[in-house]
This record gives sequence, structure tokens and C-alpha cells, in this order.
Amino acid sequence: MYSWIDDIIYGLKENYSTEDVYELYDCLDIKIHKIEADNILLSGNYSFYYRDLDDREIVFIRNDIKGVMENFILLHELGHALLHTEVFQAAFNKNFSNIGKFEKQANYFAFKMLNIKLDMIELESMTIDQIASCIGISKELSYLITDFK
Repeated sequence: MYSWIDDIIYGLKENYSTEDVYELYDCLDIKIHKIEADNILLSGNYSFYYRDLDDREIVFIRNDIKGVMENFILLHELGHALLHTEVFQAAFNKNFSNIGKFEKQANYFAFKMLNIKLDMIELESMTIDQIASCIGISKELSYLITDFK
């Protein structure tokens, strides 16, 4: 279903010879700005991706997130930047209703970029929160695992 995203990931890794999220952001000239968790830009979220009318891009991310979770969130936002290039214009359309689809696509992108593979048979006896803990994402983001197929 998401083979087109797999193709983008393959091209990204091939073109830039890296899987490091910070190197990819540098190569793609997308800025990362860490801000306080209570900053109004975040509206209670972990991060916020912004593209202006001149196609300058920046990701605002909470400054208290580290490790795999930080990488996952940055890759999720990178997914939006690469997969949803027309969203800036569409976001202003009140009839726009594909937000859930775009979020699932960005999650898929992040999981694939991190090479996280979930074997549900192997993990059958674990709760979603336990699986999230094993792969290094927070309990608050554990719902993402149920979206990932």
C-alpha cells in the first residue's frame, strides 16, 4: 500500500548516503528549532512542521525529547515535508479531510526510516505500551504502533 513511500525512502538513502536524521535535515535545508514544551507554537504537541510561501522549512520540536523518540518525531515531520508537499495550500481548504491519512503516512515513513520492524506474533503477549517501551518511544505515542502495518 505504501510502496511509493518505500521508493522515496530508498531514493533518500541512496542520494544522501545517510540515515542520520540531522544529516538529512542539513542536506534538505530544513531547519530544526528546539523550543520549550509549553510554547504556543506546539499547541500541546511534540512538534510542528512549517513551510512558508517561499518554501523555507522548519520543524519546531520540544527541547525535552531525546533518543529514539526525538529521531522518530523528526523523521515523522520529515515525512510530512517529503510526502505532503502540497499540504500547505490544502490546509487552508475547509473541506480538507485527509489529515488522518497524512499522519499514518508520516508514521510509516518514520518507522521505516528507523528500520523498526514489528513482528506481532513475537510480541503477541505484550501490551502496546510495553512494545513502545521496547522500541524507545513514549507511552503517549504508543498508539502509533497500532497504525503501523
